[in-house]
Amino acid sequence: MPVLPWLSPLWKAPLPLKIKIFVWQLLRDRLPSETEVLKRHGPGNGICPVCHVPKTGSHILFSCVAAQALWCFVREALGPECEASDFADFLLVRATQVGHKRRLF
Repeated sequence: MPVLPWLSPLWKAPLPLKIKIFVWQLLRDRLPSETEVLKRHGPGNGICPVCHVPKTGSHILFSCVAAQALWCFVREALGPECEASDFADFLLVRATQVGHKRRLF
């Protein structure tokens, strides 16, 4: 996993711990998705019923057809430059946007 220097403020941010842990798990593709549960011999088949591909955290939140529909609303609210293929991309775009004086976390 590459080092994300712009992510270091995450742990000091005034966010609930469960949000920080969720972001950390998502960035490392360790969310308890069906794929991760299946690795531990849990229930389910680990396949997205809509797309028929492995159901990972990144797929659920970014590449699934249902998620892409929701991202249309995010792009409408934040601007077209917020196009991202995964969460790390999204955070990188938000952290490096020119002309925006917003804190990332």
